[in-house]
This record gives sequence, C-alpha cells and structure tokens, in this order.
Amino acid sequence: MASVEVREDNSGFVDNWQSGKSLAECNLHMLSSEDSCDVSFRVGKEEKLVRAHRYVLMSRSSVFHAMLCGPLAEKEEIKIPDVEEETFSEMLRYLYTDTSSMTAENVTGVLYLAKKYAVGSLERLCLTYLESSLTAENACAILEQAHVFDEAELFDRALEVIVQNGDIAFESHGFKDLCHTCFHKIVSAEDFVIKPEIVFTAAILWAEEEVKRREWESTPENKRLVLGESVYELGFTAMGIQEFAKTVVPSGILSGDECTKLFCFLSISETDASPFKVRPAPAIALYANTISTDLSELESYITISCSHNMRLIGLWAFGTETSRYNIVIDRKLGKPKRWIEQMRISAKPSRRAGKEVKLELSEQTTLEANVYYRFRTHISTGTGGWLGTQIRKSITVGKCQIAVSQMYEDGVISRLMLRICELS
Repeated sequence: MASVEVREDNSGFVDNWQSGKSLAECNLHMLSSEDSCDVSFRVGKEEKLVRAHRYVLMSRSSVFHAMLCGPLAEKEEIKIPDVEEETFSEMLRYLYTDTSSMTAENVTGVLYLAKKYAVGSLERLCLTYLESSLTAENACAILEQAHVFDEAELFDRALEVIVQNGDIAFESHGFKDLCHTCFHKIVSAEDFVIKPEIVFTAAILWAEEEVKRREWESTPENKRLVLGESVYELGFTAMGIQEFAKTVVPSGILSGDECTKLFCFLSISETDASPFKVRPAPAIALYANTISTDLSELESYITISCSHNMRLIGLWAFGTETSRYNIVIDRKLGKPKRWIEQMRISAKPSRRAGKEVKLELSEQTTLEANVYYRFRTHISTGTGGWLGTQIRKSITVGKCQIAVSQMYEDGVISRLMLRICELS
C-alpha cells in the first residue's frame, strides 16, 4: 500500500483542518488562508492584493479561463481597477462556495462582476435579490442600475413600483441621481399614483441636480435645457388652474406663450395643448402591503367615503397569473343603513405574476359625497402576490378628502387601485 503524507507543524501535530468540513467550507478555507494560491490580483484604486486559485477560477468562468490559460494567459499580477476589494472578494466567495452574502450596498457591484466574468448563476442571484428587495424607496436606484446593465424585465418592474408609489419614489435620493433616459421614462409613464404638481416639483429638483452635474449655472434656462423634451410629459394638463399658476409659472421653466396655451387648455379643455401631453386625472392607490401567504379563496374588503362627489372611471387589481377576481361594489343605504350591492366585476390578470390587471367598468360610477362604498374583493386560486410598502388611509384628490378603512382575513391584504376624478 502506498504511503500517505500528512502535513505536520514543528511539533509533529497534524493540521487536519479538512475534517468534518463540506467542499464549500474547504474551498472557503483555502481562499481565506491563501493556502497554495497561484494567481494574484491588484484590486481597486488602492491596488489591494487579492490571491486565489487558478483551478477554481477557470472551472467557474469562461472569461477567467481565457485570462489564465493558453498563449495569451496573464503572467503577472492582474489589475482590477474598476471595483473595490470587498466587492471582488464577494464574487470570489461565490465562485468558491456557491453562496453569497448579498447586501443592498454590494449587489450592483457584484452584478457588474458577474456580467464581466460571465458567471451566469451569480448574475441571476443578483437580479433575484434586486427584484425581491424592490421598494418605493429604492425603486429609482434599482431602475437606474437595470438601465445600466440592460435588464429590461427588472427595469419594467422597478418602473411599475415607481408609478404606483410616486409620492414616495419621487422623494427618494435615487430619483435625483437618475440619468436623463431613466428620468424621461419615469415622467412619461402612464397611470401615475401622484399629483401632477408633485411630479413637476420633483422634476425641477432633478433638473437642479443635473445642472450641478454638468457644472452649469442654476438658471431657469439651464433647467429647461436639461429637461429637454421631458418637459412636455410633466402633466401640466392634469393640474388645477390655481396649482399651475402657483407652482409652475413662477419657476420660469415655461415661456410666456407656453403658459398662455396651458392656461387656455385648463380653462377650456377642448383647446389645443400640444406639444404638451394631455393626461387624465391621477390614479389613486388606496393601500398597499406585503402579500406572501396563500391567497386561495381569500376575501378582503376596503371601505371609502369621499367629502365631495367623485367619479369612478377605472379600477385595477393586483395578483398572480393564476388569480381570479370577483369584485362587488356595495353602497350603504336606508334607515337603518345597510349594504346594498351596486356593481359586480369579474376579471383575471392578463400579464405575469405581480402585474396589475385593468377591470373593465360597464359605465362610470358616481361616488356621492359622505356615502360609504365598500369594495369586496374575492380572490381565488392564487398564491403569492403584490409587494407594496405602505397602507394609505387618507387621500386627497383636488378638494376631496377620501377616508379609507379596510378589513381582511389572516393579516393578508389584497390591493386595489382606483382611478377617480372630480365631477365637473
């Protein structure tokens, strides 16, 4: 029988660190201890030394294989100046162990490396992390990264969250950091759940940041210049005439002729507003919260009352691709007051899980002032659902205050979005 050599220290003790460890644990030990490393990297601006093993890198990445094997193989230390050492080490950890300590701070850097070195499984892990951690607060930042990495599906998902939670997303730091392409995509989106004057105010703040990035003087003319064609998407046509006069005109962003044209449109809607986009009344998201449990045969309720007469002109719901919705709109009538059914709607989502489905109304419905309306939503054959960020209990639409209450089973909330406008 052939003899087996074991490594001993000066005292003769065998360092049997491999005992009881998994393959991943052994690999991680070899990486962290730099045992038998045979390739060196200088990483980041400070050129920190990071050592690794050619075999592992070549076995996990076709790019590393080309870099380390063959006639064009790197012979000296390899410089990686475009990421910091912590991010590069996180990628190495995944290559050695198939696990990663993903965080909001390192995920985009790791995604960049996963793409650069063609590590497809790590790329998918990063995208899954980004989508699962998507909130109204970070949606703008994630949308920008999705644009940089050309991830269309993640981009659309982030845009959807921004559109449905505009009042939160527009106040996030990530909104000010958007490139013009992403900024334009957001402000030109349909079905904003936000007042148009808030969109305008946020757009001006973005323009001020963009002027600073270009090292220009902060003047109305330069802000208009960086806004470009996006200025025609800012929802002026959905504003009240007083809000337009108080918010937009003093900014100096629009010329006198443009202000006159919009004043005419806001006074007489039949007049021509081009090139400004004509937008409908803003949509109102009643509430949003996390749904993660089984939605099979779930019935949830929301009840609203309006301080002024309003018109219900659209209704959306959210769910999975297998969800089925039956929605009944009740009105509280009589003495003593009791719920009377007013309208019944059935629909199913027409797009992938997590997307909204428009529920067709047979006719527009007037919601009378100070009358309670209940939306009973019965969801069947669905699992999982929408991920939202907050519950909304008080909403303002023009002069109208809408009070919202809800009841639900087992702590699970479904989400509805109404499109409501003031009666003229």
